[in-house]
Amino acid sequence: MDPSTMPRSPSKPIRIAVTGAAGNIGYALVFRLASGALLGPDQPLILHLLEIPQALPALSGVAMELTDCAFPLLRDLRLTDQANEAFDGADYAFLVGSRPRTQGMERKDLLRINAEIFKSQGRALNERASRQVRVLVVGNPANTNALIASRNAPDLDEHQFSSMMRLDHNRTLSLLSEKCHVPVTDIHRVSVWGNHSSTQFPNIEQALLANRPALEQVD
Repeated sequence: MDPSTMPRSPSKPIRIAVTGAAGNIGYALVFRLASGALLGPDQPLILHLLEIPQALPALSGVAMELTDCAFPLLRDLRLTDQANEAFDGADYAFLVGSRPRTQGMERKDLLRINAEIFKSQGRALNERASRQVRVLVVGNPANTNALIASRNAPDLDEHQFSSMMRLDHNRTLSLLSEKCHVPVTDIHRVSVWGNHSSTQFPNIEQALLANRPALEQVD
C-alpha cells in the first residue's frame, strides 16, 4: 500500500475491517491499528471485526481488551459474523482469516474451502465497502485468495487489492544474506511469486545486494 494514496480524514473516523480478528494474527493486529500505528496519531478510526460464529465469544473478549486500553483514536467497535456488515463503508480491509490446512486435508480441498470464503468476502466488499477501499489479503494461500477476492469485486479496481507474503519474503532475504554475507538491510528489489507452497518462485533478477546485482553474486 502506498501511504500517499491512503484514504485519510483527520476529522472523520476511518473505517477499518479485520477478518479473523480473534485469531493470533488478528489479535496482534487490531491493537496496533487502534493505537494509530497505521494512519498516524491524528486519525480517528472505527474497527469492524469479523469472525466465524463459533469464535464470537473470543471476539467479544478481544473487544473488551480494546475497550480497557481506552485508545483515544478508537471511536467505535463493531463485531459481527456477517461479511456485509463488516465491510459496510470500510476504507481499509485486512483479510486475515482463512481456513488452515489440517491433518489429512489435501491442498486442493483447502483451496476449494478458502475459495468460497474469499468469493463471498469479495462480493461483500464490492457491494458495501468504500469505492476507495484498500484491501490487504493475509490468509494463505495469499496470492490466490487475493485474486479470488478481486475477481469477485468487479466494481473495484484490481490495484486496490494486495497480498502479503512477508514470511516468504523474509526467508528469501535471510537466505541471500547468509549465502552472500550481506546484511538484510543491504538487500533490495527482491520479489516472490506464486504461493506459500511448491509453486513459489523467489525472483532475484532485479535484486541488489549492497548496490550490486544479485545475479553477479549468487552461483
